[in-house]
Amino acid sequence: MVFIYWLALEFFIEGLTHFFSLYRFFNVIENFLFTVFILFLASHIKNDNLKRWVYGVIITLTAFMFWFETVMYMNFKIHFGPSSFFVFLNTNPDEIREFVAEYGTIQFVVVTILFFIPLLKLKAIIRSISEIVSKYRFKRMTILKMGITSIIFLGMLKLTKLIDHNFPYLLGRSVVLNHLDTKYIDAFNAELNSNSVISENLNKETNSTFIVVIGESVTSAHMQVYGYDRNTTPFLQSIEDSLSIYRNVISPNTSTFHSLSKALTLGNYENPEKTLALPITQLFNKTKFKTFWISNHSPAFNPSSALARVTSHAQSKFFNSKDVVMNNKKHDGELLSKVTEALNDDAQHKIIFLHLIGAHFSYENRYPKEFDIFKDSPKTQFDNELAYRKINSYDNAIRYSDFIVRKVFKKLKAQKTNSYLMYFSDHGEEVFQDDDFFGHLEDRPTKNTFKIPFLMWFNDGFIYPQDYALELNRKYMTDDLWHSIVHISGIESSFLDKSRSIFSSSFKTRKRLILGGKDYETVFE
Repeated sequence: MVFIYWLALEFFIEGLTHFFSLYRFFNVIENFLFTVFILFLASHIKNDNLKRWVYGVIITLTAFMFWFETVMYMNFKIHFGPSSFFVFLNTNPDEIREFVAEYGTIQFVVVTILFFIPLLKLKAIIRSISEIVSKYRFKRMTILKMGITSIIFLGMLKLTKLIDHNFPYLLGRSVVLNHLDTKYIDAFNAELNSNSVISENLNKETNSTFIVVIGESVTSAHMQVYGYDRNTTPFLQSIEDSLSIYRNVISPNTSTFHSLSKALTLGNYENPEKTLALPITQLFNKTKFKTFWISNHSPAFNPSSALARVTSHAQSKFFNSKDVVMNNKKHDGELLSKVTEALNDDAQHKIIFLHLIGAHFSYENRYPKEFDIFKDSPKTQFDNELAYRKINSYDNAIRYSDFIVRKVFKKLKAQKTNSYLMYFSDHGEEVFQDDDFFGHLEDRPTKNTFKIPFLMWFNDGFIYPQDYALELNRKYMTDDLWHSIVHISGIESSFLDKSRSIFSSSFKTRKRLILGGKDYETVFE
């Protein structure tokens, strides 16, 4: 009963704080099977006192494992993995105190108590397990038989992929992978600092100001400028003739961390290990740009992760919220003053990354009351009150994002420098259009969770690359965005592959592989 209690508690807390998913379900199954297997092995210890002590250790570690997985997902919406483990390897007492002060909320305390309160009856639990095991009178196994049994059990976990959810397995794998990652980063940085690496601003004599606006959970399917039936983008509509509106762009993943980790580093589907290599902010720093990261998200919890490496290399950083995204109720308009400060900075060359909270659920928290515009019954095949309410609030959030882009655009246009404004979203969103569902889970993918806007505005004095080509219907995935930003910004680098830049005449169409290797065109088109 205690194990069932822990399993149910983990499943429902994670589901209620974020979303139920197949990952959560399989994680619960794996936790149960692995715990039973370890207890089975321990039951063959001959010394009864030692056996009971081992049972106690297993039960305590099981409680910790379930609790740890739950609070990691509850607070940071991440599953335990190599990069998370790297953080704990490098945590000092001061960081632990800061962590507790920051995340030691009432919710955190309550969840911790719920998980560990059964340990007050640890002796009773051990006695109960001993009685249950003794009833079955397992035949004693030799060490060889136990080893073979263990190999068979772990092999079954591997074949069914349940091992991908196993905490001890991930822990061991994390040690190995973090060692390899550290070696890779050191080797790459050595190459980066060598004389053979070329990184140069071709327009260094000209003042340049670039803004990259990163939307959040915005699908182009809900933007009027992309053909949506509601007036969700009045500003973009008003300047449509001066925009380059790319019509066939998708994200590589449906989560912020995974999609931006690829978009803003050298990593892509073919080279996932390169998400640790040369964050785009680091490259711009090397070419004498001043880099700004202005965000309405909380700072990345894991400082060694790919996205955290992108933000940490920015010379000026501002995070408007310390809450995880679902709890963040601060509106994107609060970032505008920081954009003004960045634009007024006297650096000759500037690139500003503006990461909005955009249209992330809960949608109704993403805009002020005056943007509560859409209240009628929207077009949807799913005729129910929840669908109507979510679509209306989502469309209001898109309308507010359009307003934010308008404000940023006007500030940038007044600069009179070599300038561009790029707007794209980290990933899309399903809001009762193709599925009776709202959100962006890869366990439940739809076309709209991948379809994103990609827009460019260039000022009249913009200096285009010599090989610039305007082809708005190119099939493109933003795991190659690093190359496109570097290319359009007039940066020459030995790491730049122009065949991966959507702006280059050398661009080559490639298969857009998603969901573990499936062709997007085959899955959705």
